Amino acid sequence: MYDEENFEQEQEEEYQSAGAEKPFDIVHKNIGENVTLVLKDGRKIDGVLVGYDLELNLVLEKAQVIRGEDVKRIGVAIIRRNNILAIEDHVLL
Repeated sequence: MYDEENFEQEQEEEYQSAGAEKPFDIVHKNIGENVTLVLKDGRKIDGVLVGYDLELNLVLEKAQVIRGEDVKRIGVAIIRRNNILAIEDHVLL
């Protein structure tokens, strides 16, 4: 029989035993840091991560859109979660 509470607890234990970080934890620890968002359409957006919501939509300041060699400064950007393919942390690069 399916037990939602038990399933969620098992998922939590799997995360912890694998040493994997949760998406919210990764995003939260990068607040105030420079990040690069890789979008599904191939563009990249560099900027300072300043916020997010419960849906993991992200807010960047000092943002610039990069497509190939073209760079366009856009200032503040709000990026919907479903457009984000990956988040690159500049600290790790």
